[in-house]
Amino acid sequence: MKAVSMILPRQEVKIEVDKFDFSHHAYYLVGDDATREKLVSILHDKHSIKSHGNPDLYIKKYETFTIDEARKLKSAAEVLPSITDAKKIFVLQIDNITLEAQNALLKLFEEPGDSVHFFLIISSAHILLQTVKSRMSLLRSSHLQDSGIAQEAKVFLDSSIPKRLEQIKKFVDAIADEKRPRQDAADFLNEIERFVYVSGDGVRPARKLEVISKVREYMNDRAPSFKMLLEYVALNI
Repeated sequence: MKAVSMILPRQEVKIEVDKFDFSHHAYYLVGDDATREKLVSILHDKHSIKSHGNPDLYIKKYETFTIDEARKLKSAAEVLPSITDAKKIFVLQIDNITLEAQNALLKLFEEPGDSVHFFLIISSAHILLQTVKSRMSLLRSSHLQDSGIAQEAKVFLDSSIPKRLEQIKKFVDAIADEKRPRQDAADFLNEIERFVYVSGDGVRPARKLEVISKVREYMNDRAPSFKMLLEYVALNI
């Protein structure tokens, strides 16, 4: 396969999701099922990429993307598009990904086919190695998600610490009273991470993302204290 001359710079490119023009071969964005559906809709509406019955559009969701999946992807990417001059597009929603698979993707992204484009929808900005992300363009996904939790996360980040703590109390009390599912706490943290990641305010995001990553580890405990963990986020980002 011929290597293309354009390789993404080490400083990642950030593009509004409804403004990408296929000038790069690999894109990623933080999101979920709704994000994937919206992205496919944008491909259809803005770029005339048929979303149904299209052999050149590959859409798949992975709980864990492994080295075997990476090999399958490489093989699929080597198949020429069914129509001359058509684009071959891969939309991959990935919850987790192994290090071996990331190294394989790194090589694939450096030498893609001229008409091949990858879109990775990841559950968290932290699951990809920086070396992988540096070969990709970040699609700002704020236009893709307008859920209530996303709005709550934005209000949280824009508020003073006392207001944040007040918001957390109400949030956690609603979970305790079973007025909200426990999953909302994890989704809330994910949305905070998403807004922080696309903020682009210099060194600060890296430190904030470390705080969020640390809290996420404890959230996976059998009986996490959502109040304590979210208060830690409120005080440290």
